[in-house]
Amino acid sequence: GIVMSMYALLRNAAKPSMRDLEVAFQGNLCRCTGYRPILEGYKTFTKEFACGMGDKCCRVKGKECGGGATNTDDKLFKRSEFQPFDPSQEPIFPPELQLTAAYDEESLVFRSDRVIWYRPTRLEELLQLKADHPQAKLIVGNTEVGVEVKFKHFLYPVLINPVKVPELLEVCETEDSIYFGAAVSLMDIDAYLRKRIEEMPETQTRLFQCTVDMLHYFAGKQIRNVACLGGNIMTGSPISDMNPVLTAAGVRLEVASRAGGRRSVHMGTGFFTGYRRNIIEAHETLLGIHFQKTTPDQHVVAFKQARRRDDDIAIVNSAVNVNFKPGTNVVKSIAIAFGGMAPTTVLAPNTSKLMVGQPWNHALVERVAESLCQELPLDASAPGGMIAYRRALVVSLFFKSYLAISRKLCDAGIMPPDAVPQKDLSGADKFHTPTLRSSQLFERVASNQPNHDPIGKPKVHASALKQATGEAIYTDDIPRMDGELYLAFVLSTKAHAKITKLDASEALALEGVEAFFSAQDLTEHQNEVGPVFHDEHVFANGEVHCYGQIIGAIAAANQTLAQRAARLVRVEYSELQPVIVTIEQAIEHKSYFPDYPRFLTKGDVEKAFAEADHVYESSCRMGGQ
Repeated sequence: GIVMSMYALLRNAAKPSMRDLEVAFQGNLCRCTGYRPILEGYKTFTKEFACGMGDKCCRVKGKECGGGATNTDDKLFKRSEFQPFDPSQEPIFPPELQLTAAYDEESLVFRSDRVIWYRPTRLEELLQLKADHPQAKLIVGNTEVGVEVKFKHFLYPVLINPVKVPELLEVCETEDSIYFGAAVSLMDIDAYLRKRIEEMPETQTRLFQCTVDMLHYFAGKQIRNVACLGGNIMTGSPISDMNPVLTAAGVRLEVASRAGGRRSVHMGTGFFTGYRRNIIEAHETLLGIHFQKTTPDQHVVAFKQARRRDDDIAIVNSAVNVNFKPGTNVVKSIAIAFGGMAPTTVLAPNTSKLMVGQPWNHALVERVAESLCQELPLDASAPGGMIAYRRALVVSLFFKSYLAISRKLCDAGIMPPDAVPQKDLSGADKFHTPTLRSSQLFERVASNQPNHDPIGKPKVHASALKQATGEAIYTDDIPRMDGELYLAFVLSTKAHAKITKLDASEALALEGVEAFFSAQDLTEHQNEVGPVFHDEHVFANGEVHCYGQIIGAIAAANQTLAQRAARLVRVEYSELQPVIVTIEQAIEHKSYFPDYPRFLTKGDVEKAFAEADHVYESSCRMGGQ
């Protein structure tokens, strides 16, 4: 995946920058290297390729690598050993294999036994499909529905793919806004807005700048290449990165239906009506979004707090859209939106009302902090936990917004330069990934050192070349054998219970399902397993002792069918008492690990000590023994 991300980057930019490199890997996770050696290798393709030590490089100072020592080196390879990179020689899709492009321009329908997939090419056709199937899901990048189907096992009988409908791919600009079709990808939106930010006055592009800043932390680049803003709005996730920005800005949406024609709605108060629900009717289709241009007295900022900076969902995010009275720091109107504080993206109307007509200063911040705590209390049982932290983030993110906007007002001469203490100004800064600065040194070995002597040599990992070139064979690469079946487990949904009923009849009725196995198909001895003591079971036998314990297994013709059948196996339980989840409860009910402690001994220990010439005694006691 990392190799293909770099390959895609080079296909799109023959000489990328280090920032391009950073963005390209947002969606790739590496659990073993910490990315350093990956970036060390790939930075050789970038514009900035040089020693990672920068001005402190030994060669800049006229020395050898390693501070003058001649027995060290920082090169793992000689560039002369490789062919030079030539973008013109990259493979392309063989044109002769594309017999016709007609299918790319036609309306298509794919049918299976449970799902119908439509790909319309005209808006009228799309609206008719939504009229006939109001509950149908519109799919563009499949970044949300794909997860729901694969991991949550949702079933959507009708799916519509509108990527060939021109009206949903439209990008146009008017005097007061830029319009994006609902199916335009996030990366295309990002690229267009960045272009206009460079060309337009800063005072008109503050919403655009806020949008591209947030899009940088929206999933990873691979997701942004296919995901669309319309899908993000209609999914209505309470921790959406973009919905707080759009809600605070009150953007205008264009929707249409077969019966009602076109109409406009605004995101803002009342748009979201419940968890993943909004005022757009089921038979309507979102056509596009208007991003309005800002005024000189308008400021829009947004912040996101997550567990990590790239490719992660928000814990809490916020957006502030404030209009000041011309030439002053007095609030004319303001909208403050938060994600992660309710089942929907929410505004803080009471706090906004409190701020109108007030000067933008530290005293106002104190009142706003108190008001936000009252307006967004967050119940102790709210999903996601971290209640106190999330409530603190509401105030913290607003304070960052206050600092960011105050700095702009100070720069414009509307507020005095010392209106915000200098020590607080850095609180408005967003995190910037530092430029990669590292150098790897290793010992030079004698030229006559034998190849079989590895001492001092930087050795390539045994499987590195196969993995990097795609030649390594993984389980999914192995061709399917004739008659091969796929095994899917039936897992316990209880932590401690007695199995009262196990019924696989519904699963076995599916065509392609060959068998169901459980403890009844094995002898007691065959069902026992364990590394040393055979004290566990292949299949749970009468009782389950943990959530996810294997109860049975379905053998079927393919993976999808086997997993679907496994979910159809009916398991009924009787909860066992007492429930023991703490050490105190274990002591109370005398629930102790059996046969503990266990000793492994070999030979006569006492005799060996008695006959030893020397005995060393230590007062150190490890592990309580």
